[in-house]
Amino acid sequence: MDSMARLPAQYAAALALEQALGDPALPANTLSMRQAMAHDEADAFPEAAVALLDELGMPRTYVPRALGGGFESSETFIATGRVIARRDMTVAVSYSTMLWSMLAWIGGDAAQKQAVADWVRSGSFPCLAYTEAEHGADLSANGLTARRTDDGGYVLNGEKWPINRATRSGFMVLLARTDDAHSLRNHTLFIVDKASLPAEAHYHLPRVKTHGLRGCDISGIGFRDCPVPASARLGAEGHGLELALKGFQVTRTFCAALSLGVGDSAIRLVAGFAAERRLYGTTVDRLPHARDVLANAYLSQLVAECVSIVAARGLHLFPAQYSTWSSVAKVQVTHLVDHAMRQLATVLGARHYLRENHGEGMFQKLLRDGAIVSVFDGSSVVCLDGLATVLPMLVRSRRQGTARPVDAAALFDLQRALPEMPFDRYDLSGRGRDAVLECLPGLLARLDGLEADADCTAPTLQALRAAAAILQAQLAELDAAVMEEASVGQRNSARQFGHAQRYVDLHAMVSALGLWLHNRHTLGGFFAAGQWLQSALVRSSLVGVQYGAMAPDLVEALHAQMDMQRNESHMFSLLRWPLATAGSPESRQPVFGEL
Repeated sequence: MDSMARLPAQYAAALALEQALGDPALPANTLSMRQAMAHDEADAFPEAAVALLDELGMPRTYVPRALGGGFESSETFIATGRVIARRDMTVAVSYSTMLWSMLAWIGGDAAQKQAVADWVRSGSFPCLAYTEAEHGADLSANGLTARRTDDGGYVLNGEKWPINRATRSGFMVLLARTDDAHSLRNHTLFIVDKASLPAEAHYHLPRVKTHGLRGCDISGIGFRDCPVPASARLGAEGHGLELALKGFQVTRTFCAALSLGVGDSAIRLVAGFAAERRLYGTTVDRLPHARDVLANAYLSQLVAECVSIVAARGLHLFPAQYSTWSSVAKVQVTHLVDHAMRQLATVLGARHYLRENHGEGMFQKLLRDGAIVSVFDGSSVVCLDGLATVLPMLVRSRRQGTARPVDAAALFDLQRALPEMPFDRYDLSGRGRDAVLECLPGLLARLDGLEADADCTAPTLQALRAAAAILQAQLAELDAAVMEEASVGQRNSARQFGHAQRYVDLHAMVSALGLWLHNRHTLGGFFAAGQWLQSALVRSSLVGVQYGAMAPDLVEALHAQMDMQRNESHMFSLLRWPLATAGSPESRQPVFGEL
């Protein structure tokens, strides 16, 4: 392994969880590839895996420290989710419903927050009952009603479907119509302990079969004149959609853990296959096209990691502008990983379709399971639609340059401590602000002031400056195109969607540049050398190019680092992140404290 500094302190919990879960290649481990495939084949809920995570104290990681839990850092949270998702997405998604408890941290009063914290720490899982069969993502059109009663409570009528853990959850966060008017104040959020509901007044809908996540409890719930107390209401009546959208700002960012987890395992399986499989007198990984695909998939994983890290830190530092940022992170991470997965399938060839043989047949499960992340918590299309709407405002804000300068070090320096998550400060409008792109002029100045050193050679530094200049020019071109399209007056044309997609790509490049500039001396080695960043910037500048975008020397540098991390059992990451030792069994000693 090249010389690199120790993993930043906020990743210690993920390291501990990784070791506790043991080697996923060891069949006897609960979260092993063999167990994952057995559950997938049987469409079986991963009971034992969920129970193991409970034993390790995982529920505490969802509760803020102020409420008796262990949640401190979004970086930590994404890292631990990544550890689980690389083993089995069904387990990660089944467990991730615990995240919806955070709607109480956003909109609940003190008593509600403590009650929900107690439920979660005891191992009770929530479900998110937002969607309905007839309305899908159009939450404002939902039909489930909550009518006031004389005692100040409510009566529920209607159904929610499809819902993850609808049947197995202990409590639910429910979005219900409290006003027949067509407005953004016609829905209210409720958080309801299912055990308190009359048995005859609620029912569960049958579990739905799915192509991926076959073991998940995807079902529904219905209500017939079901009473709930006034104390179940979160926030003011009519503010449900507002709270729901604020919640999505957090959960869209945390979805990155799922994509990064499946991306890591997919690259690992395919790279291992390509290194061993011989064709045309050599191994597959020596064939130019396969080598290019592997290098590009690895690069996409690194860039997606940059986006997720910067977004996680932004959740703590810039809550008022996060409504836009969360969509950027969600779209870009899933896009990078999903595209890489499809390309990796071409290297496996027919084997990517097999449900057994190489790697227990896990690749096809990873491909199926990972594809759903782009649909979670507002699909990529929904996110791009919202982003396309605000792009003109973002452009005008940067052009005017009147905003207070951003503390780039606080955002990008991984050694800088973060403040507590400001759950009460998220807003529906980012007011035209994007801290990442506002940092670009300062980052470019910092890059211009660098001198070549033992880590980053003069040719690489020169190439980085040239690529960064192209990045700046492309952002200016995009800004002009956005304003020209906005002048037409049509809302969210196909071209505006294209501008939004390009925006998230450029946003990712600035995130990567910022991380490199502020961590090169502490992380050192491959990270500091900068060839990965040069590769990312070059690839981004060649819009539409899939193969051959990178020069052979850059492909070789990426492939060599990927191979080193695979051979030494490290996470595919810009950080030094050792995985569980080969053949290591799981441990049941609490990692995060006991329930």
